[in-house]
Amino acid sequence: MISSSNDNGLLPAGLSDVLYPNAELQSKTIESLIDVFSNFGYSRVKPPLVEYEDTLISNGLGKVLKDSTFRIMDPLSQKMMALRSDVTAQISRIASTRLSHLPRPLRLSYSGDVLRVKGDNFNMERQKTQVGAELIGSESKFVDAEIILVCLKGLTSVGIDSITVDMNFPLIRKYLLRNVSQSLKSDINQAIDIKDIQFIKNLKSNDLDIIIEFMECTGEYSNVIKSLKKIKLDEYLSNIRNYFLEVLELVERYNDIAKLSIDLLENRGFKYHTGLTFTIFSDDFKGEIAKGGRYKTSNKETATGFTIYTEKLNFKSKTKNKQKLVFVPHFNMNDAELIIQKGYRVVFGSEQNPNIEKEASKMKCTHVWKNNRIVEI
Repeated sequence: MISSSNDNGLLPAGLSDVLYPNAELQSKTIESLIDVFSNFGYSRVKPPLVEYEDTLISNGLGKVLKDSTFRIMDPLSQKMMALRSDVTAQISRIASTRLSHLPRPLRLSYSGDVLRVKGDNFNMERQKTQVGAELIGSESKFVDAEIILVCLKGLTSVGIDSITVDMNFPLIRKYLLRNVSQSLKSDINQAIDIKDIQFIKNLKSNDLDIIIEFMECTGEYSNVIKSLKKIKLDEYLSNIRNYFLEVLELVERYNDIAKLSIDLLENRGFKYHTGLTFTIFSDDFKGEIAKGGRYKTSNKETATGFTIYTEKLNFKSKTKNKQKLVFVPHFNMNDAELIIQKGYRVVFGSEQNPNIEKEASKMKCTHVWKNNRIVEI
């Protein structure tokens, strides 16, 4: 007898079983995304789930992610190990070591689960499935545009629409606050995060005027692009703005599927990024569905990439298996192969049940195999 006690199926907070059909949908979503990345020259790699702590989180990107990383003891080596909380750090390691001899730019793709100490505001799940691509060893407006557009191609390939790409440049905020006291910097950062322009205006400091102008240039790009171009900036910020606008123009030229928005000062979720970043949303899903941008690998190479959070996509994905299910009353692999070749799926009956249609309906079948023919129920 199967126990009915709920305690037998209790899982830790933030962890859950993925059941049919969502498990199947997620798997098909992942493969569809990887196929799109492969079409653009991204080669798939598969890092391990666990690495030595010293390797994974002691330096580079991993060091930034250490607070969200689980540690365990390896019973064989007696050394501390870490469960990955983000695959990008592992791609950085692979590119800097195992694949350091390959010509640049290097294009890699990946998929895999990650485990984090806690979830975020929009997704309390601690185990997440990441799919992404990284372009390593090249830095240009074309690279940034390629990464954004390939990400969009992947999302549309699995039926995601009503997409908005929010484009940012977090280094601008860091530069503008470089001479602000630490206590005031914290208050200003909070005000920027919650879009409280009035708080910054009330500080009545000329040094903060540009921050206010950038905050006012936030929203759908066609509505704010003219104002953004008019802001008077020093050479450093002017170069960043010009570069940003060039990437934006390239994305707009080849994009016919997503809205583009600008929020140059946004930096939440971009802990290790060093250049242009972006977050992708869809009206059909809560919170961000993808994130990306430029960063430095563990050996200081420039890299640009993105991560798609597939656990948010599988419920409405159009990759759902539409093949109809045929009930085969008697076990016969030859009949099953014939039915599968016709584009159906099969499920065998229990042999002894005389009520074929009833058992077929119980098995969620739409057709039955009768007299060597597929018959709709």
